[in-house]
Amino acid sequence: MAVVLAAIAAPGASAAANHRPVAPYDVTFTSSGDTLPATFLPAGGRNHGAAALIISGSGPTDRNGDDPQYPHLDTNLNFAKALASAGVSSLRYDKLGSGTAGLGGPGHHPGGAGIDFDLYAQEALDAYRTMASQPGVDPHRLVIVGHSEGGLFALWLANQLKGTPLAPRAVILAAPLSERYLDLLDTQLTEAYQQAAAAGAITAAAAAHYIRQMRDAFASIRAGHGVPPGLDDPSLAAMLSPVNVAFLEQADKYDPAELARSLGGDFPVLVLRGTKDVQVTGPEVARVADALRQDRDAWDVSVPDADHLFKIVTGVPNPAVDYANPNREFAPEVGVMVRVFIGAMVERAD
Repeated sequence: MAVVLAAIAAPGASAAANHRPVAPYDVTFTSSGDTLPATFLPAGGRNHGAAALIISGSGPTDRNGDDPQYPHLDTNLNFAKALASAGVSSLRYDKLGSGTAGLGGPGHHPGGAGIDFDLYAQEALDAYRTMASQPGVDPHRLVIVGHSEGGLFALWLANQLKGTPLAPRAVILAAPLSERYLDLLDTQLTEAYQQAAAAGAITAAAAAHYIRQMRDAFASIRAGHGVPPGLDDPSLAAMLSPVNVAFLEQADKYDPAELARSLGGDFPVLVLRGTKDVQVTGPEVARVADALRQDRDAWDVSVPDADHLFKIVTGVPNPAVDYANPNREFAPEVGVMVRVFIGAMVERAD
């Protein structure tokens, strides 16, 4: 990869200077009976009509990568700009429960019922087809970009499309979900309970009790039996509400590393990870990167001082404070690596 950097990174600046931006425009598409809004950002025709679908992370994350608590994160918007600088058009969309999509049409999903992994996966597939149909897009030069939980959907979608006329040329995984869903939650919640006990917020015995109940509940969900009654931690009971359990059970069936391996060897993948990401750690991302390297020379890039949003952190990362700061810089290395990777991908397609 160092050789590719030396060969392609320098000409990228000249190509970007010759690029004439084109105004973004809004589109809508239908998925599972719902009408979803999206934004298409044309890249002005460079790189032979290449285009990318950007898939959001977890929660109520909208097409720009924002959520109601932090309305200026701009993760997806920043990736769209990085792609445009590489001459790649992009489509980003509001999934159900985010942005202006809400919960769909009247009575479609009361209380969020039916919004599960399968529905979100179908939305990603329909958004991808919508992107491929936009003017100037070459259906043989398509890319999928997934951030955080969106990385799981990106891998799922790439596998679904493999061998079809709309098969993507490449995938970009940005701080991807890299373990089975319930395994990741187990790690995160165990750490949270242990930290609460260390801080004196709960007793060590209570922490151990909550961890046992959590693991029993996860085992029950994984076995298809739902959540056992009597969870004593209200926050865990809320997390494992009936609305959420369907998603968790479906999502947990997919191991990102196995999905990565099943792509096959002749498939370029760029994996980006921030060195100051405290939500998806380096060892976690290594599961997917190592699985990819078994079949190919995967592009596995650590972005210095970048957090989970790929924004620069000075000092010790603190998401509660950092995410509320709208003035932090999007890591410039991301744009550089996207241009280099896309340049190599286009040359390979040619």
